[in-house]
Amino acid sequence: IPVLVAPGIEADDVIGVLAARAAQKGDEVTIVTGDKDFCQLVGPKVRLLDTMRDQFTGPDEVVERMGVRPERVIELLAITGDKVDNIPGVPGMGVKLASQLLVDYENLENLINSAEELGGKRGEVFRENIARIRANIPLVTIETDIELPFSEEELSHKPVDAPALAGVFRELEFHKFLRDLGLLDVPVAPKAEKSEESADEVAPEPVLVPASWVAVEFTSEGVLFTDSVGLLEGALSPNSRIIGHALKNYRQRWAAAGFSGAQIAFDTELAAYMLSPGKRAYELETLAAEKGIKSSGGAAILSLAASAKAELEKEGLDKLYFDVELPLLLLLARMEEAGIEVDRSSLGVLSDEFSQRLEIIEKKMFELAGAEFNPQSPKQLAEILFEKLGLPALRKTATGGYSTDASVLEELSDTHELPKILLEHRSLAKLKSSFVDSLPKLVASDGRIHTVFNQTIAATGRLSSTTPNLQNIPIRGDEGRRIREAFVAKAGYLLISADYSQVELRILAHMSGDEELIALFKSGRDIHAETAARLFDTGPLGVTSEMRRQAKTVNFGIIYGISPFGLARQLGMGQSEAKKMIDRYFKRFPGVLGLKEKLIKSAKEKGYSETLFGRIRPIPELASKNRAEREFGERIAVNSPIQGTAADIIKRAMLMADDALRSDNIDGRLVLQVHDELVVEVREGQEKRASEALTEAMEGAAKLKVRLKVSAGVGRDWRQAHGE
Repeated sequence: IPVLVAPGIEADDVIGVLAARAAQKGDEVTIVTGDKDFCQLVGPKVRLLDTMRDQFTGPDEVVERMGVRPERVIELLAITGDKVDNIPGVPGMGVKLASQLLVDYENLENLINSAEELGGKRGEVFRENIARIRANIPLVTIETDIELPFSEEELSHKPVDAPALAGVFRELEFHKFLRDLGLLDVPVAPKAEKSEESADEVAPEPVLVPASWVAVEFTSEGVLFTDSVGLLEGALSPNSRIIGHALKNYRQRWAAAGFSGAQIAFDTELAAYMLSPGKRAYELETLAAEKGIKSSGGAAILSLAASAKAELEKEGLDKLYFDVELPLLLLLARMEEAGIEVDRSSLGVLSDEFSQRLEIIEKKMFELAGAEFNPQSPKQLAEILFEKLGLPALRKTATGGYSTDASVLEELSDTHELPKILLEHRSLAKLKSSFVDSLPKLVASDGRIHTVFNQTIAATGRLSSTTPNLQNIPIRGDEGRRIREAFVAKAGYLLISADYSQVELRILAHMSGDEELIALFKSGRDIHAETAARLFDTGPLGVTSEMRRQAKTVNFGIIYGISPFGLARQLGMGQSEAKKMIDRYFKRFPGVLGLKEKLIKSAKEKGYSETLFGRIRPIPELASKNRAEREFGERIAVNSPIQGTAADIIKRAMLMADDALRSDNIDGRLVLQVHDELVVEVREGQEKRASEALTEAMEGAAKLKVRLKVSAGVGRDWRQAHGE
């Protein structure tokens, strides 16, 4: 287990940097501590674990424990101080009172600016200690943005050396440990005599890669170049083809490394992802250990590359890897470098507007509840809903309290207006904190946001993005449209938004070969209205908006292997009625039922699902003894080939679109990919050519029995380009 010590930096700050760095990458982070100060780091990707109490702390638990959301914890500690760290707070002001004041005034700055409103002795003491509060802020803040001289690979958990460990345990007579860790039968490693020539050295394993491949390893000291013989010094030759691990993560160091224009021949992280999608991480040392590779650094990269290349060829994944995923790595690096301009002033206006709307919603909530409460506190919310208003408590949390999650509030919305208003408040508050207030902080010095595109996270092959996660901006609703309005083209340029129309349903029609479904798409008619006409046995003119809504839910639900229970929950109907609707669907589209059965059978036989382009996804759940897990595996077996094929198609479209823009000498570039949509920034006057090139590339990315259809729009901002 690696130990990190950074001279001159407190351990709390080292932990803060590690947690922030991992969370920004999209990793799930657990900080093992009972220290309340770390509540300030808790967020969607970061939680605490107190092993003394066997208790996890997420954002909701921070509210229960501290009375405020994680983003206010620093301000709370600045008021109350910290006796353990000898930081004096405001006399007589504990957590309960301080948290209530922060909730009442929303933040510390508002509280300080309104300090004259605080009456009595407490108000006087607070005003006298404002300077102390401000001085406390840096003292109680855990730093998250310090440069630390280490790489993540250095901190990876190393595999246990079983023979060596068995020898130590036997020497110390730790018989219980030998039994618990399954080391009783492990032969003890002989104690080798160290010599100056052999000490701590491991001979590199032979590798079989083309002679032109040169491994590049990024380390905390710099960049190392190596071939199959050993480390090389000097610049790369024009014929060199780079191989490395997680190369895109280091795109800002490519120029300094001297291979900005070099060809990328192989990326071992990307290969590992394609061979085993869905793993949490693909660290170099872990992958090398799994393959029994004892060499390190560049030599390990060469060995891994040789092994992975052979596996890709064996699994039939080499074409998808070399034709799509590897070229896409370079394109994504350029898109990250380009970024997209953001209008911070419009977000400021939107933030004020959202704040006013939240105030109005809160007043309405308090009226319906008959009392004021903190809507961010699950405990207070449960008291209002289940004790004061007497609404049915549907589910309990892992800690024994009553759940107030979104699914519970949705179910309760039919019986009382407050849960519905609470959902509206949560949605708006989340959009405000996650996008409206946070986006301006992510704008770089060039006025643009440079989101990070993740190529090795989603098991289906879908791309995702972080800092910010643009996939989470709502597609529908005025709030999502207003946020997209803030993404703008730079001066003299326009944005083009091109979006696939029902790509997954078209893939379903192609893969199922269902004649009626194919005919419906070829007719050009509204697929959801036509499906409704068949589900409800009515002509197209007899289809109501509610019928169409239900049919749309069924159409997309089928893709995700929806169960009668799931459909009943989405449509607010009984399970028997939902089952009849699914049965009617399969009766009218028998090819889809045949495809579902075929995909499940194939996945059970092979142990994985497969897309039209050969991308695989292991589904171990299909072999589980647990019925619920097996049913989950069956849903994955139906969904992954469809969703994964859609991922393959849009990746191919990105490469074709980029190539078309370049070959046509269009001054335009891809800047965003979100779900089934591509966004291009193009010079004014060239938007027509660029739009045609983009549409042609996307519609030509795959030849299906049903034509791919793309709608494209142009505008000065993303919303306008999206046609909203």
